[in-house]
Amino acid sequence: MFEISQLNLIQQLLKGHKVSSQIEGLLKQKYLNVEATLLRAKKLREIEKAGHIVILQDPITAHIEDVAYLFSPFILANLNRKVIYYTAKNEQILSILSRYYQASYNNLSFNFDELLDSLGLSLQLNDEEMTREELFYLNLIKGLCNSKVSRMVCITRLNVNLELINLIADFLHVQIQVIALEQQSEYLDINKINMLQLLFKNKSDEYIQLCTKFSQINAKLLKILDLYRFDQAQLLVDDMFYSEHIFEKLSVYGEYMQTKIQYH
Repeated sequence: MFEISQLNLIQQLLKGHKVSSQIEGLLKQKYLNVEATLLRAKKLREIEKAGHIVILQDPITAHIEDVAYLFSPFILANLNRKVIYYTAKNEQILSILSRYYQASYNNLSFNFDELLDSLGLSLQLNDEEMTREELFYLNLIKGLCNSKVSRMVCITRLNVNLELINLIADFLHVQIQVIALEQQSEYLDINKINMLQLLFKNKSDEYIQLCTKFSQINAKLLKILDLYRFDQAQLLVDDMFYSEHIFEKLSVYGEYMQTKIQYH
């Protein structure tokens, strides 16, 4: 796919899986020349103060870690970080987001830069039915093509070659970290999550425990991004689940998106 050897390393990030022809086609629809776009983003990062964070997450399942990280873009936005969050549009994520807006229509032709400027976050849900590997490659390359992105976090159960991803990151002047999700963990029935208990001050013992787990999981992300120590991050995130800050950001985002959907 790429002529430059350092960029061709992207093809080798997942053992036994290269960038598929479907993903190449989708990228060519978005970028006239993918390789030139990557190199241009590299050059612009050298001269501009890039500060956007990209989070790539595997399709969300009922694993508690998966659900916890769904709230990570809202947490980061509350910390005044501009974050782009990529994952697949599936039943699990729609179970949460569709309570606030028609998330199934998320990929209309919105101005996502406008979203980042006004709200500090952009949720981009992939419509196409893709494998986890295809989803990873597509969103990784899209993130790398964005010159404003300085940090990327891949939240995945895929076996990513960490040595190669560090070489790619160094070449393109972007920091990339990988959070390896547990293969076996506690499960949640997402459809039964009570958002009033999860995101508001008054909680039952069950939701006190759940918020503690969500806070511990997201504290790992804040620590990886060098924003806080783990103990500081856990207290901060836990407070967000009680002070309605996450709810406020989620509801404002939902109102904004619903208005755009109705306009379209």
